[in-house]
Amino acid sequence: MCDSDSPFFQTFSYTLSFEPYLNTYTKQYQNIITIDKMPLGPLAQLVSRYSSPKLSPFQVSNTDNNCCKYAIRRNYSSGSCRENYFLTTEDVPSLLGYLNANGYSIDSNTTKIVQKAGIGFTNKKMICIFTYINQP
Repeated sequence: MCDSDSPFFQTFSYTLSFEPYLNTYTKQYQNIITIDKMPLGPLAQLVSRYSSPKLSPFQVSNTDNNCCKYAIRRNYSSGSCRENYFLTTEDVPSLLGYLNANGYSIDSNTTKIVQKAGIGFTNKKMICIFTYINQP
């Protein structure tokens, strides 16, 4: 189920994570950078909604978990460079620099609380929590 009706979903805080993804073009697995929802601000131009193919033939298809997946693209153009379409683990420093330069703030305190609490995400590893500070 997508939680777009929840008041908690409609905040200006976002979570970046690594998530395994089967690149159907290269036929290889990658850990891509995902975001929990479509962000406000300039980052939205680099975010694409995607469907996640099953990672293994033994995985049960769960359309509820696949309905609202968002990943950060490498380019503004949505059709270029299919083998390196989404950002991966190597792109974290560049992405954090982009966020800081474009009106976003990394929420280190909240990130540490969540990590210290040992809150786990299924098939994901949290990178950080951030907010958009140039809100309308």
